[in-house]
Amino acid sequence: MEQKKSTGGSYRSLMTIGNLYSFLYCMMASNVLLSMPILGGALFLAGQSAVMFSQLQVNKAVSADYLPKGLRRLGTALLILVFILLLALMMIYPIGLENADFWRLAGLVLCTILRPSVTRYVLERGALKGKKSIPLIGRAALVHLAFLPPLMLMLLWSPLSRYVVWTLLGAFMVSGMLECFSLGRACSRLQPWTDEEKQEMQALRGVHAYRIFQNVTLMVAAALQITMVIAYTYIAVSAQAMIVCMAIALLCTYAAYWVAGALLKGPLSKDSDPNVLLMLGLVLFLYGLLLFIRCLKGPSPVMAYVALGFCTMGSTACVRVLVRMEDDIRRVAAFGIGHAPSNIFDQMQQVRIDFATLMGQMVGLLGLVLICVFTANDFPDDWETLFRSASPLLTLPALALVAAAVLFAILFPLTKEHLGKLRRYMELRKQGKDNPALHAQLEEVVVRRSLKHYGVKLIILILRPLYFHRIRGKENIQLDADIPCVFVCNHGEIYGPIVTNLYVPFSFRPWVTYEMMDRKAIADRVCNGTLQNIKGPFKPVVHFIVDKIAAPFLAWIMKSVESIPVYHDNPRKLMQTFRATTAAMEAGDNILLFPENADTSADHRYQREGVSEFFTGFTMIGQLYCNKTGKCPQFIPLYADKHKRTITFGVPTRYNPDIPANDEKERLCTYLRNEMLRVAGIKEEKKQETDAE
Repeated sequence: MEQKKSTGGSYRSLMTIGNLYSFLYCMMASNVLLSMPILGGALFLAGQSAVMFSQLQVNKAVSADYLPKGLRRLGTALLILVFILLLALMMIYPIGLENADFWRLAGLVLCTILRPSVTRYVLERGALKGKKSIPLIGRAALVHLAFLPPLMLMLLWSPLSRYVVWTLLGAFMVSGMLECFSLGRACSRLQPWTDEEKQEMQALRGVHAYRIFQNVTLMVAAALQITMVIAYTYIAVSAQAMIVCMAIALLCTYAAYWVAGALLKGPLSKDSDPNVLLMLGLVLFLYGLLLFIRCLKGPSPVMAYVALGFCTMGSTACVRVLVRMEDDIRRVAAFGIGHAPSNIFDQMQQVRIDFATLMGQMVGLLGLVLICVFTANDFPDDWETLFRSASPLLTLPALALVAAAVLFAILFPLTKEHLGKLRRYMELRKQGKDNPALHAQLEEVVVRRSLKHYGVKLIILILRPLYFHRIRGKENIQLDADIPCVFVCNHGEIYGPIVTNLYVPFSFRPWVTYEMMDRKAIADRVCNGTLQNIKGPFKPVVHFIVDKIAAPFLAWIMKSVESIPVYHDNPRKLMQTFRATTAAMEAGDNILLFPENADTSADHRYQREGVSEFFTGFTMIGQLYCNKTGKCPQFIPLYADKHKRTITFGVPTRYNPDIPANDEKERLCTYLRNEMLRVAGIKEEKKQETDAE
């Protein structure tokens, strides 16, 4: 059966945490039967892990296809470790417990574990036969009802009060209904890959952007499960009423889910950079975990629920962003392998997410089993106090996973602009067209191991408050969707390049003199120019700092903003600049440049106020781009004013191919410079008098 493609299907399953409500139910039932809530949770997670690994072992050919060898080895090692601890647990606990109560709990946990497996099997069989969704829901309901009679007999023969029995049965049905949210998406059974599918997936593993995104997804899935295990364990050991516990868990998770969704649809709209939103979600997730540890040590349980809300909101924001990006990741896969991925792509994503979820639950289980084993001979009267003392150790794996997810998110090479270009290119390819320049740029970023440094974006966020500027004249700018523009700005010594990178609200690639992209050239220029007047014993120290720290840092920044090197003193290499600029514009990039000629001033420096005479060669950009594409780019003047702390856009002008090249060069330079002086409020005559003096 061919699988339907549903937007966000694989990644949306990250939030289907209905099985954790069953985990919560087993802990609360264990608290009722044995006054030991953590034991029930440990048994449930152990049984669920055993079911998953048994399924993988039944068909090793399928598991070998869908899961890398390293992941399978890690899962096996965790399972062996947990199995050894569970043997110790089973040897210790029955000694101090009544056998009937313990095995009654074991039977209840077994029913809870088997219920989703049987339901999933029924749904898969129905999906294979083409059953509609309503009959499938009816089958799932019948499966849930089938577990009630044995569970009812087992509980009615116990010395428990009828109120407690009916409460356990009612909670069992509630956890089953919540679990249905995880089982509502039925799909066909996994099959071993064909030779063509193996070649496709091998090619996909070579796509760098896809691998990074997949690592982020796996980290988020595992961290989410560990966090929920810890949070629900706290709920189970701190609250008394069973139904109230489940209501609190439901409220905390789904309220945070909808709040995060509303924020992503409202203030954080679709125009926002998904990488930035993902980072915000991960940071919120980290904050929630740290707050959770701190709150568990304090006397107020309310703040622990607030911390749970922060964790859930942060993780939900991450999941929502991953859902939003699923279509883009499909395009990444299609670009990397040269054609749309087959249905096996969805199944592989789902299997790996399920496996990461299982790993997270097993890590949580490991912590719970350790608590049970090391406290078996001294059962505490207050399990909440015990859990509070162990919470930092239990939360550490989740913190490590979220921190790793942050690292991979930083390494993810695609920005909002890259994703937009990828959509545009795939549309062109559907129409049978091509854009070689855009393809080459996407090939460099998507497939190869080319990292987009988001560290420079963090630097920009830190520096913005120090260089606060207002943007004026933005209403003058009407960018064409298909024709990039050229921003022309005053240099103002180093001031113009800094504030434009911080505050210009449009994407661009800047022109930078080639010397600022080479570490050695930067060091020589700074030491022999800016710092040439430094004398005495501090000179070697300053030169060492510039050569070993400042110069490499500046070169890294220039490469991170994807600067285009400019060779002013080498006409042959200068053509490389124009070719690279034209290719960038064909790929959809805007250009930012600073055409002032400092040699026209008396001190051979850039003016702090006003605009020096222009080099005129930059106008060739318009001619080359127009000749190659038939489109006329805009030249947009802007002026960065240090004293007024403003960046002002002037009225744009468009390259006119009907005017002779030399005349158009003079027209563009004169117009752009006069427009920059106009928005700066500087008259040309006054400036000339100042220069004469």
